[in-house]
Amino acid sequence: MTSPLRFFKTSFALRLCAIITLTLILALFAGANFSRWSAGKEAKARSLLLVRNLFVDEKPSSLMLYAHPALFESTNELDWPSHLYYLRDRLGSLTSIDALRSTVATPFFDSDSAESTASHTVQVTFESGPADIQITYLRSGDEWLVTQFSILADALSS
Repeated sequence: MTSPLRFFKTSFALRLCAIITLTLILALFAGANFSRWSAGKEAKARSLLLVRNLFVDEKPSSLMLYAHPALFESTNELDWPSHLYYLRDRLGSLTSIDALRSTVATPFFDSDSAESTASHTVQVTFESGPADIQITYLRSGDEWLVTQFSILADALSS
């Protein structure tokens, strides 16, 4: 006959192992979610600052400073400043930043080969009317670099 004390010790050890395992799993998930939240917050701040720099302060260099080489696949690097001036001329001055929608995709485990991306749509109002500014980022090291930048507005389609 087995003693109840031996069963209790085995049961206690198994429970303790299960609790430790669950605690480690929860800590891993919490760390991943904090990393994702932090990345999203940083990219949102970058988007709002970029919109203000381009359309309020009229600094096209702010886009060039954080441009990824993929940004220049559709428009040559040297053509971006004149393209931004053209957009500002057609849209008028920025009157308000209304909303920001974002999607951030970060890898579950941070590794050198894994890439984080952020896609933001900044809803704004220009003198010519409402517009959506779409900005896509790729995290390279510690920086969020712009890979795509586009504006959807009725004033640009006519």
